[in-house]
Amino acid sequence: KLVGGDLRAAREDLTRHDKWLCMMMPRLRLLREFLAEDGVIFVSIDDNEVHHLRALMDEIFGGDNFVATVIWQKIFSPKNTARHFSEDHDYILVYARDADAWRPFLLERKDSALNRYDNSDDDPRGPWSSSDLTARNYYSLGTYEVTSPSGKKFSPPKGRYWGINAEKFAELNKDGRISWGAKGGNMPRLKRFLSEVKGGVVPQTLWSYKEVGHTQDAKKELISLVDFETSDDVLVTVKPSSLIRRILQVATNKDSIILDSFAGSGSTAQAVLQQNTEDAGNRRFIL
Repeated sequence: KLVGGDLRAAREDLTRHDKWLCMMMPRLRLLREFLAEDGVIFVSIDDNEVHHLRALMDEIFGGDNFVATVIWQKIFSPKNTARHFSEDHDYILVYARDADAWRPFLLERKDSALNRYDNSDDDPRGPWSSSDLTARNYYSLGTYEVTSPSGKKFSPPKGRYWGINAEKFAELNKDGRISWGAKGGNMPRLKRFLSEVKGGVVPQTLWSYKEVGHTQDAKKELISLVDFETSDDVLVTVKPSSLIRRILQVATNKDSIILDSFAGSGSTAQAVLQQNTEDAGNRRFIL
């Protein structure tokens, strides 16, 4: 129930959102026309407008072309002055011109991921890691019992089922793709060889500041390149080039053209030049 000043405040708030939407709509329509058929757009936004932007993007790009909402952890320590919660993240909405035509590039595996692979049994196929062979969803052909090399028998734990049928299990076991542990008496697990997995890691939607930088990184980066009379002159919405580089790694090849219609401090240009240096790319940018 709104009365008096509350009603006036609500009207002002509605007007503010309306003006923002009126500003964004023609720009987003134009940006869609600029996109290649297999192009993709990344839009950074905070909590204030993300729900409005999502509806607007659905209208312009089509809900079927929504790809993901990335969570960027932009703050590395809590703000103790926050009235309610310390707002530690922003959103990055990802829409494709045609979601059926666009696929992200895989990210390079980190050392921590590679370290999960070893070759304790000297398998000629090289390093491997193991994964669970059971699943929660009921599978009528996944209720059988198996016998380990040591003679110990195993069935899926209560409420779980083998993810493959008995025939497939026997085939994998014969091919040495089942791990029974060092002494051959452990719960069976599937061996996944590094040489057979994808050449990289599928991008995830949670981007930690440890991986892509935070707002303080962005300010330090900008101050190192530009002289400001006071810290008040530094843009408060500047993005770290490492964040933009993550987008470039996911969404561009070495010859892509990157458009940033709200260029700000020029961090996109910086990121493109850095990425080109790293992988000998020929990306071009328009700011």
